[in-house]
Order: sequence, then structure tokens, then C-alpha cells
Amino acid sequence: MPEKKMESRLLNTGDVELHLLTSGSPNGVPLVFLPGITSLAKSFNGIVERLPDSYYCVSVDMRGRGRSTHVKDHYRMSDYVSDVLAVVNLLIDNPISPILVGHSMGARVAAAFATRYPKLVSGIVLVDPPIHGPGQRDEYPTPLDTFLYQKRLADSGRREAFQAQFPGLSEMLVQLREEEYQNVCVEAIVQSYDAFFTEPFHVYVKALDCPTLLLAAELGGTILDEEFQLLSRLNPAMEAIRVPGVGHMIYKDDPERFTDYVTQFVDKLAP
Repeated sequence: MPEKKMESRLLNTGDVELHLLTSGSPNGVPLVFLPGITSLAKSFNGIVERLPDSYYCVSVDMRGRGRSTHVKDHYRMSDYVSDVLAVVNLLIDNPISPILVGHSMGARVAAAFATRYPKLVSGIVLVDPPIHGPGQRDEYPTPLDTFLYQKRLADSGRREAFQAQFPGLSEMLVQLREEEYQNVCVEAIVQSYDAFFTEPFHVYVKALDCPTLLLAAELGGTILDEEFQLLSRLNPAMEAIRVPGVGHMIYKDDPERFTDYVTQFVDKLAP
């Protein structure tokens, strides 16, 4: 598969600088990729390379990660939504409103953004979002201490111990995970993780009024069966798919199938 050219740029939001990776023509169908709590913009490169040339892909290093500004505070939902608003403003000349593709924490941000600014998106893809929040499940499958331990291993260069944390991952994906952990600040992990439990998610799902695709991993325990059914009931218009045989990192576990899901969804909105 030939590699697509990825262009790097910094976007000043007035609060932070966001590092973006873009690919394709700015006049193409815009897709904005929002990574999870410890992931970088480049984690979506394997997906971007598989997408049609008619798409304009923008992957974001979320604040506190990669080459975006690392701040000591302000990792609440409102902060991330504000950052996405700046990215959407960058794309405002495109006749097609962007489609947000958010994984994990990024999916929570995408749902909140689309609820607050429904006229600014064509649709959203929610990829295995944590479904915690006030009144909901109060235990995440991966404890915060595990995230912090994995970061300490990556920062100290203990490759074998770090690799042991991710059994079954290829050497290439382990190297990417190590780079991601080395380039996320501790404050971003801790405050974003805490927000999973103190900030709502389900209310955004119920309030969504744009085309939405939910991809829930069969493995990993992020979304249990009863929680999957609840999300489907909250928003019957949402297309909800339980993706068999994959864990939380759906787009890394099965990039071909993930790409098919995304392209089928996008092509319904912007054929």
C-alpha cells in the first residue's frame, strides 16, 4: 500500500497550539480524527492511507499530547470541545461540514461537540467510547495506575517490560504505543481519566441530532452488552454495530474492516 503524504501544521487556538496531520485535497470530504487518552494523531495513519483520495483527513494531537501544547490543567470536556471548534473553523470554507471520527476519549468529545454544534458537522463516528459518568458504571477496564505504570515504563526505556503490557501486539504497534506514551503528559492522562467519571456521556448520545455510527468492540469490556443496548435505546436513529473479534483499539486491531465501516458511513452522507 503506497504511503500518502501527511502534512504537519500547527493551529493556534488562542489558548493552545494544536498539531494536525492532514492528507488529501482541502476540497475533499473532511474527516477529523480525534484520538483517545494516550494516542497521537499519527495513530490513525494506517486508516488514512486506506481511505479514498476524495477525503480530506485531519488528525489531531489532542492538547497535552504529541506536538500540541502540554498544559498543566484544563483537560475537561469543554476544553477539548473548544479545541475541536478551532479545527472546524479551519475547515469552514469546505462546502461539506466535517465528519468527526473519535476513538475512546475522542468519541466522548465528538458526541459533546456534535450535541453543542449540530450545524457544524455532517455526522460522527463513535469508536468504543468509555460509557462512564454520573450515575453510570464507576470502574473502567484499565485502571489509572496501569496507564501511569505504562507511561513510566515508556519514559524509562524499559522496552521488554513495556511490550509485556501489550501481549499480541506486533513490534510496530508496540513501538507506536511506546512513542505515544512518551509524548503524553501525566496531567492529560490523570485529568482526562477522572473526567470519565465526573462528566456525562449518555445525555450527549440521547441529544445527538446528526447521523451517528457507534462501533463497539466485542472484547475489552469498554461497553458491556447491557450498556450497548442502553445506548441504542437512547438514540434509536444511531447506527450501532458490535464489532466482533476486536478489542478497544478497533482501528488498529482490524484496520481494513474499520476502514470499510467508515467509508460506508461517510459515503451515505457525502456520496
